[in-house]
Amino acid sequence: MISMKYFDRINLILGIWVFASPWIFDLSGINLALWSNVISGTLIIIFSLWRIFDKKIE
Repeated sequence: MISMKYFDRINLILGIWVFASPWIFDLSGINLALWSNVISGTLIIIFSLWRIFDKKIE
């Protein structure tokens, strides 16, 4: 069984992927796709980092 700590790291990788995907797939010319991925990727990264570091403080 996979430990819950790995899910936070998987979410971080997912957030980085969502953030970088407009440039990887060359969608940076489409403003809606660019900003949608940048904003949602940033939020995923922030919340996953929050969960990772919040557990280490306890």
